[in-house]
Amino acid sequence: MKDVPVRMIRESLEDIPQYEPPEGFVLRTYRPGDQAHWLRIHLAADKLNAFTESTFREQFGEDEALLRERQFYLLDPSQTPIGTTTAWFGDDSQGASWGRVHWVAIVPDMQGKGLSKPLMSVACHRLRELGHRRAYLTTRTGRLPAVSLYLKFGFRPRIRNEEERAAWGDVASALGMDLREMTSRKRRSDNPANSKGLGG
Repeated sequence: MKDVPVRMIRESLEDIPQYEPPEGFVLRTYRPGDQAHWLRIHLAADKLNAFTESTFREQFGEDEALLRERQFYLLDPSQTPIGTTTAWFGDDSQGASWGRVHWVAIVPDMQGKGLSKPLMSVACHRLRELGHRRAYLTTRTGRLPAVSLYLKFGFRPRIRNEEERAAWGDVASALGMDLREMTSRKRRSDNPANSKGLGG
């Protein structure tokens, strides 16, 4: 199975699945000095990209008011940041403005516990609060758990060429889906009965 960089889109930010962090975990926004936590989390969680001390500044700049508005950290019961995402922004190939769910990451020993769901919820809700009507994210087809999560949050493949179509066909097969189903998938949570409001 090829590992191809791809883009996924959500044409509307209505009906966003909502998940609270588990008991003992809390979400908070950016604070000065969080660059070190962001780098630590990504160095641990993402072995396919190269991260240095300059990566944070290159990705997000230095406007701390903007970061407080858009960047989130998930803290474990000891108040250590173990996950992060950012409700960012970007333009598509035609120059139209989109919200962007940017750099979702959880440290490896906390993965597989559903902790990415509250991060996705809070990022999508913040994008909507800030006036974005639609959103995109980038990922790789080899990251099946991440792709599966994004599908459950209503993001769909944006297929731009035949290489991506073939790669998404492999993803659909690996996830037990049809590619047509995947690209027309209705927005839903994987278990709406267990969705909860984010609270304070």
